[in-house]
Amino acid sequence: HAKDYLIEMVLFETLAGRNVSGGGSYYPKTGNSIRLNTDAAASAGFQPIEVGLTLTENARSIAASSRYRVLRHMAWRQPGLDQKSATAVRITVGNPTTLYLPDDVEPYDQFIPASLTPAFDRSREVRSFTINGTIKIRLGRFLHMETLLVFTDPESGQGFRLAQNRKMRSRELHYIDNPRFGILTRILPLDDASVSENTNTPATE
Repeated sequence: HAKDYLIEMVLFETLAGRNVSGGGSYYPKTGNSIRLNTDAAASAGFQPIEVGLTLTENARSIAASSRYRVLRHMAWRQPGLDQKSATAVRITVGNPTTLYLPDDVEPYDQFIPASLTPAFDRSREVRSFTINGTIKIRLGRFLHMETLLVFTDPESGQGFRLAQNRKMRSRELHYIDNPRFGILTRILPLDDASVSENTNTPATE
């Protein structure tokens, strides 16, 4: 395995899914995660990237389609870490919204049930986003991408959850989705000279 990897993804909304019910509002249990463009991320070797990307044409094709809406094309560089050391990256995309959670969130493993208005059993106020959650890349025999994301419909407030542990091969294009939103992603090892020469400029998250 290469020491460092380029993680690139296009996050998009599926417009045909606007009539699908998500079954309520949710907030991802993000746990220990880091945000790009912070000192903690830089110290851990996580660097946002804006040049040398490979999915630009794919993003343009998605944006030109009447079926989808691109929400973010983003990429970052990170070290290849095993299960014990891997760190999740916090993803916040789109418009902010206020949700209310139970005071005790310990019983929930991945997604916390939420409300759009405060209630006696949901009074803890938090800020969420159109897409909110984490993505973790870890190394084993293969690369693995662990997604823990919620898409909150800006009109209905319905939440659509995406929790997958996808085995991936580097350089291959992967598509991860549910009826409401999805991710087109590729992971490149940065021992490729053609890639590493063009991935030194930070991007704004």
